[in-house]
Amino acid sequence: MLPTVAQVLALDEVRRGQPRVVAGAHRLEEPVRWVHAIEFADAARLLRGGELVLATGIVLPDEGALLDAYVADLAAVGVSALAVELGRRYTGRLPAGFVAAAEQHGLPLIVFDREVPFVEITEAVHARIIDDQLDQLRVSARLHEVFTDLAVAGAGPAEIVRQAALLAGRPVILADLSHHVLACEPAGADPAALLDGFEARSRAVAPAGRSAYDEPSGWLVTTAGARGEDWGRVILVCGQPPGPGGAPQARMTRPQSSPRAPATVTSQPDGSS
Repeated sequence: MLPTVAQVLALDEVRRGQPRVVAGAHRLEEPVRWVHAIEFADAARLLRGGELVLATGIVLPDEGALLDAYVADLAAVGVSALAVELGRRYTGRLPAGFVAAAEQHGLPLIVFDREVPFVEITEAVHARIIDDQLDQLRVSARLHEVFTDLAVAGAGPAEIVRQAALLAGRPVILADLSHHVLACEPAGADPAALLDGFEARSRAVAPAGRSAYDEPSGWLVTTAGARGEDWGRVILVCGQPPGPGGAPQARMTRPQSSPRAPATVTSQPDGSS
């Protein structure tokens, strides 16, 4: 999972700059996709969103309206946070209008009270991001290995659901399109509570795509089917949406030999089907 702004602020390399959050403190759980040190007043045109932007402010305008436009453009492009090092352009604190603009546009604004090499921050955060991506690849490979072995062994739905629950550490339910439970692995949860009123609750969940998270139910739902014919749904009872860069989704398919043959799973890191 991608680190959040709050997690980045906790890194030793960042803490050396004595960071202070002066605006947008309610947005510190935003994920950081990349770190970019950039000193252009029109930096937003070069960004894609999800960045932690590092700057000294040496090229930022004095005019309040232009400074507000700088902040607004960063927020509009989806920048996760802006961190400004004090000492070169601004001493002691940032202009009140700068802070107010960040608060107004919901952009986390951080100041470094001490000089800190931006390259150290960049390397530390990027190493964290790459490590997480490698972990995701390992998880994806493990999923592919487990479910390929199950398919080759001709495992039934109950065993496949059991293995899925073991890997996820969460309850997994397999149901047909009439919302009848075909298999369930509670993963330590109370089975009676898990399945109480299941049919009615399941009917209320209508995912927008082949795999989607339903917030009211706390279910991650994936359609099961093959050759253009859907026959059921796999439900991961997770209680919260998968975070950015979270665990791979799965697409459920079944062998062509039988319409009721056991499902097999193909890893889908991007959640597509």
